[in-house]
Amino acid sequence: MNPNLRMLSMLMLATVLTTLSGPSAATTCLDHENLERPSIGLVLGGGGARGAAHIGVIRKLEELNIPIDYVAGTSMGALVGALYATGMNADELEQTIGSLDWDDLFNDDTRRADRPFRRKRDDDLSLFGPKLGVGKDSSLLPRGAISGQKISFLFESLVADRAQVNDFDDLPIPFRAVASDIATGEAVVLGKGNLALAMRSSMSVPGVFNPVELDGHLLVDGGITDNLPVDVVRAMGADRLIVVDVGSPLTPRDKLNNFVSVFGQMSALLIRNNVRAQLATLGEDDVLVRPDIGDTVSAADFDKSAQAIKIGYAAAHDLETALSDLSATGPAFQAHRATIEACGASSNIVQFVRLENRSRFRDSLIRERLRQEIGKPLDTAMLEEDVSRIYALGFLELVRYEVVTENEQTGVVVHVSQDSRGAGFIEWGLDFAGDSRDNDFNLRLGYLKTDLDDLGSELRVLTQLGDDPGVSAEIYKPLNTKRRWLVRPKLFASRTDLEIFNENGDILETFQIDQAGGSVLLAREFGRHASVFAGLERVFGEIDIEIGDPNFAKSSIDDGGYFAGFQWDRLDDLYFPSSGSFVEARYSSAQESLGSDFEYKQLNIDAGLAHTFGRHTIFGIARYATTLDDDAPIHALFRAGGFLRLSGLNDDELVGQHFSMAAFSYRFRLSSSGLLPAYAGTTLEYGNVANDRDDLFADGIFNGSVYLGYNSPIGPFYMGYGWAEGGRDRVFVRIGNILGRGDLSR
Repeated sequence: MNPNLRMLSMLMLATVLTTLSGPSAATTCLDHENLERPSIGLVLGGGGARGAAHIGVIRKLEELNIPIDYVAGTSMGALVGALYATGMNADELEQTIGSLDWDDLFNDDTRRADRPFRRKRDDDLSLFGPKLGVGKDSSLLPRGAISGQKISFLFESLVADRAQVNDFDDLPIPFRAVASDIATGEAVVLGKGNLALAMRSSMSVPGVFNPVELDGHLLVDGGITDNLPVDVVRAMGADRLIVVDVGSPLTPRDKLNNFVSVFGQMSALLIRNNVRAQLATLGEDDVLVRPDIGDTVSAADFDKSAQAIKIGYAAAHDLETALSDLSATGPAFQAHRATIEACGASSNIVQFVRLENRSRFRDSLIRERLRQEIGKPLDTAMLEEDVSRIYALGFLELVRYEVVTENEQTGVVVHVSQDSRGAGFIEWGLDFAGDSRDNDFNLRLGYLKTDLDDLGSELRVLTQLGDDPGVSAEIYKPLNTKRRWLVRPKLFASRTDLEIFNENGDILETFQIDQAGGSVLLAREFGRHASVFAGLERVFGEIDIEIGDPNFAKSSIDDGGYFAGFQWDRLDDLYFPSSGSFVEARYSSAQESLGSDFEYKQLNIDAGLAHTFGRHTIFGIARYATTLDDDAPIHALFRAGGFLRLSGLNDDELVGQHFSMAAFSYRFRLSSSGLLPAYAGTTLEYGNVANDRDDLFADGIFNGSVYLGYNSPIGPFYMGYGWAEGGRDRVFVRIGNILGRGDLSR
């Protein structure tokens, strides 16, 4: 029989037997002991986004029928190498890498629309600054800019259905990842354990990702100790090596003009030195591939993976003669690939779920959020949602899962880690509104304790310094593990000014309102988007005049009553919303029987809807607030004026018993990436404040604005020009929440 036909027959028989018997790592993985050719190892170096070039090299190796018996990688090389070791071919690798949203992966924040209702309400408080950990056993700052929550889940989801092994020698292609112990400065070769965690460890760029604690090591990116692990693949048993170096070039002297470039150069020099040492060990039978990436793709250009892949392919193509010496016959290579593809994962039927909980939450609270059923197939999409919901509870460093095989049973282990900053935090933020006439500035400092109990009860104390000083203390207390029912008792004291303007926008009188009191609220939350609430409140205080009639008699405030309401919030962003909707309705009734000097009833409704197409966003807002019996006291009057509350008027210029307005906003995204996404927008608004409800729309005022916006580190920033019907206009600056300023009292 023709040798090629004999090989093809054997391949068909192996495929049939594999189909009948099912996957089994022990019988279908590569047999390195009985190879009749030199074994070949693939070395994939680190280089960030430049590492996508590895895929182009692998594509050329497949075209040349070059079988790979061992693979090891560092950083991005570990990502590509691990996926290749699970059996992915070049096409699958390119599709996987090309489909990733890297901007999202490098942002661990849970999408706002998917956060628990409690965490959404944090946005109301204008607390934009980074939270600092305080208290016993806490660190002031996190160990990295991001914890790697989304990266960890991505890696696990990519390998869960393909590789459920503890020993990386049992993968379709034996694999090693290289990381660095940041405590000792030594390279750590990862060949056992969880494959996804090994990938994550090797890619933990110091300062960007939190280090990974594993087997007594504190692991970061392997590039700083062994960026091109030639020695690792050689130790695995490879006779000949294909080495792919995608390292970044050094920065020219004339561009080393700031600390960022100098620090980057220092890191590049460390990497270059360990790469040079590895390259010195290559033999004449080894092949070195150095894709000519240059400045075309930087280490951070993850959106240019397609270009990097083409460059990698071209580099390997130029070395076709040298590489062809490693080629196998077509049937032999097909048999090699068939063996790799047959060496799959074990059954995906989940036989146990185990929780490894090191957080402030009790086990039962977390378990209620895990829906994976015993005896059912692994549902990675559902598991991703569950893990995300747990992480969104807030102040957790990492929530990840791994698929494991123990005692011949397949199971899921969920790991939950407490925030390394601890459970107590210092918060801060600011609120500023100003124009050519006046400005209003308030700085907020807060303390948040997140572990009052193992249900996640919290204490928040806020102090406001500035034009409207105040202090508040509130407890958030869930009543059970489902966290649907909760109570929120609150105490507060505040001082605000009420200014009375004439038609030209000049201040006629200024009243100082001092209030102190408390409230208690009972709420029922529905999923992550809605809440109904009811409660009681009691307020004391006094009103005095600062500017105006010196004969004004100081008056007291003695108020008390009940309130109830409903909230719906699915906005993706409270400050620059692009999608979603919100509705808030609140009814309050002051009662003499509850201590009020006045009886009055008020209804307040706000609603909004946002939609984005491309770089264009439209956002509509409607507000309606009314005193049902027209007799609210001065401290309870409604106010309007300011950006998106009748933008051409002074902040809080209009005061009265009733308020209504409708606004339409159009926004264009000027920048699609970066730390400070920039927007340009315009608004058209119509509304009024009146003491007679019938005058609201009959005497409504058209307003509008054009503005620039930035989501800055100190809060949402807006600068623009506003106009009002009748010839009024102003240039304004706004930092803070445009959908309602934070109020420490109510």
